[in-house]
Amino acid sequence: MPDDEESKMTALATEAGQGLRSEAAGPAAKLFQILDDLPETKLLRAEILDGETITLSPTPSGLHGRNVRVLERAIGPYLPDGTDYETYLEIRLPEAGRGVVPDFFVAPTQILKTRDSWIPPDDVLLVAEVASPGSRSADWELKPVIYAQAMIDLYLLIDPAERSTALFARPDGEKFGSRRQESFGAKIGLPDPFNIQLDTSQFLPYE
Repeated sequence: MPDDEESKMTALATEAGQGLRSEAAGPAAKLFQILDDLPETKLLRAEILDGETITLSPTPSGLHGRNVRVLERAIGPYLPDGTDYETYLEIRLPEAGRGVVPDFFVAPTQILKTRDSWIPPDDVLLVAEVASPGSRSADWELKPVIYAQAMIDLYLLIDPAERSTALFARPDGEKFGSRRQESFGAKIGLPDPFNIQLDTSQFLPYE
């Protein structure tokens, strides 16, 4: 979906904010309260990427979903003991005022057994995004910073438009110290605790 059609919901945030509880304070607290009070919907993915607005993304395409399934099948058998993958929970960074819903991430199973719709980033081992036409800028520019700030060890980015896969690693709290990018068809190594060579030939490009 084009960038100008992806909803940066400042107007929605303003309208929803009229019902905030009085104890909410500061821009981040207000945004998180709005985020938590949004009506439940399977059609939208709500994130706070810039600390100022709530971004709503539409239901992904079938091709996008197929690439997420490829990732599940590839990494699922190699999950470390006591972990599982998740495809629709928010990872929240309250101090940074960010909330991200990755396409795929791996975390301890006990952490995932939450009654909330979000978890903290502390124990997340890997996050992955499949870039769509409307999310490429955020996936390549904003999310590497967010995930590095969260000290998540590995960020895997599949870009069907570019026909490539990138692995960001070695976060220092501000940025990732390394980035390896391979074209679809090559193998890209995921280090400890996965220790696998991810076959990127299975990912489906955008024609």
